[in-house]
Amino acid sequence: MRVLHLSDTHLHAPESTTHHPEIDAAGRLDTVVAAAGDAGPVDAIALTGDICDDGSRVGAQAVHDRLTAAYPNVPIVAVPGNHDRTAVVTSVFGMPPARLGAWRVVTAATNSWGRIEGSAKPVVAALDAVGAVPTEPLLLLMHHPLRSRSTHEWFVLRHGPALADRLAALAGPVVILSGHTHEAFVAHEGSVWHVGAPSTYYAISHDGPNWTFAPHGAGAQVLDLDPAGGVTITPIRA
Repeated sequence: MRVLHLSDTHLHAPESTTHHPEIDAAGRLDTVVAAAGDAGPVDAIALTGDICDDGSRVGAQAVHDRLTAAYPNVPIVAVPGNHDRTAVVTSVFGMPPARLGAWRVVTAATNSWGRIEGSAKPVVAALDAVGAVPTEPLLLLMHHPLRSRSTHEWFVLRHGPALADRLAALAGPVVILSGHTHEAFVAHEGSVWHVGAPSTYYAISHDGPNWTFAPHGAGAQVLDLDPAGGVTITPIRA
């Protein structure tokens, strides 16, 4: 199964004030989506949060409309980030499918409005809801990563150890797609792949507690997921 993984698009309503008015978020998304088209067709789109910069329905709808125009009839699985309002994301993108091909799909809202960091408690609850030890391949979408290159308080996941323990109890392969850090990364722990997407908006470079804006690294990525647990990642730089 091929998945286009996008994150941190940060579109907003025209009247909203943003932290980076010098960046055309919509134009950046258009550029990345056009570049992703060169990678060929995909079976699904994963959108891992901070869809909006201002929590607005206008911003979320603008992302939805651009993706459905570029990829008609391709399912979009979206989760909210700390800049999003969960109800808005659900209203615009709908409920996620239970399955994509051979993969069981689980989504979780790690965000709390007004807080930058996320919580793992909703992820644990979502995994509990699918059963004790599912053996089928599982695709998990969440905005805040459990693993990344950052230890800064803004980029960590509260209650992370409880989630790590829950993941260790799963028998089948698990691929976790996340965003938030604006930096692509991959980590492999046992049967669990942690895959972080770059932002379409702007890039950040992380080194433990330190982070800085990066001149390069924005974009997206295409994932080829093998039901046996293999993951191949094609970066989209734009």
